Amino acid sequence: MAAAIQRRLAHRHVVLLTDFDGTLADLAPTPGDATMADEVRAQIDILGALDSVTLGVVSGRRLADVRARVGPAAEFVAGLHGLEIIGPSESFAHPSLKTVGPVIRELVGRAGRELSWCPGLLLEDKTFSVTCHVRQAPRDAGVRALEMFASLAEPQIESGILKLLPGAKAYELLPATDWHKGRAVEWIRARVAASQDSPVAVVYLGDDRTDEDAFASLAPEDIAIGVGSRPHTHLIDWRLAGPASAGRFFAQLARLRVGSP
Repeated sequence: MAAAIQRRLAHRHVVLLTDFDGTLADLAPTPGDATMADEVRAQIDILGALDSVTLGVVSGRRLADVRARVGPAAEFVAGLHGLEIIGPSESFAHPSLKTVGPVIRELVGRAGRELSWCPGLLLEDKTFSVTCHVRQAPRDAGVRALEMFASLAEPQIESGILKLLPGAKAYELLPATDWHKGRAVEWIRARVAASQDSPVAVVYLGDDRTDEDAFASLAPEDIAIGVGSRPHTHLIDWRLAGPASAGRFFAQLARLRVGSP
């Protein structure tokens, strides 16, 4: 797979963009427990140091959170599904972040009170969004809790203030805007292309529904790699089993980009 991608992109600068949870790190019981394996970290450090590769991470986590977990190898980091982005010389914050904070704060309080009955439930307050995780809850209780979580925000969803984003045993409420991971990919691509003499191509790795927005935004010369079983086949060029496989792919791609056997 790495060899086929290198043949296709040999004369292009590669913008390697990847999700974090489920792609660089295995899904964990809680967001705070997710960490990259040493082997994966070593390989992205190598890739990030290559002149022919620009590395970036596009995550649903807050920007500062994912940036701290990935380290300096990533030149671009996007948080909140692309609503906040930082690069080497420019940053971006979606205008919706200026107004949605009080709405999220009120919902976090209500959800904390009304869902306290559910064992194992975790509310992840990201200031401008909130995610209800039920990975550690009993199955039936988790399903019911997610339904109640969604119903709490029905007025804000119907009025176009918030949208509901389903995930892996989780629901997230965030600003209702057409800005998503796909828009973040386009924003990053444009800035890398402006800094390069050679044409660029994006290689995007992701494991979740939110990454499908990124896959759908890719150009014909780009590469879409699904990680795990969830991304729809019609949107991806290849599939990797999980973060460990992604690490091995990074290692082989790095060797090929510098011409090593």
